[in-house]
Amino acid sequence: MTQKEPPVGVVYGLEEALELLAAIEDALEVLADTDHLVVVAEIEHEVLRLHRKLGLDRPFGGDDGH
Repeated sequence: MTQKEPPVGVVYGLEEALELLAAIEDALEVLADTDHLVVVAEIEHEVLRLHRKLGLDRPFGGDDGH
């Protein structure tokens, strides 16, 4: 079985895009209302600090830091 490569691009119809946008906005609102986003930011800060102390270049395994 060969591994299929991800598509180079993805196209959304207007209705699909609006639904996706609404879902993302709802998720962001929940994160902001429950302080979960603050916790994630604090954890990310500590992970980055530990990476620097250990002399590691690329936290989270990506070239762009994500």
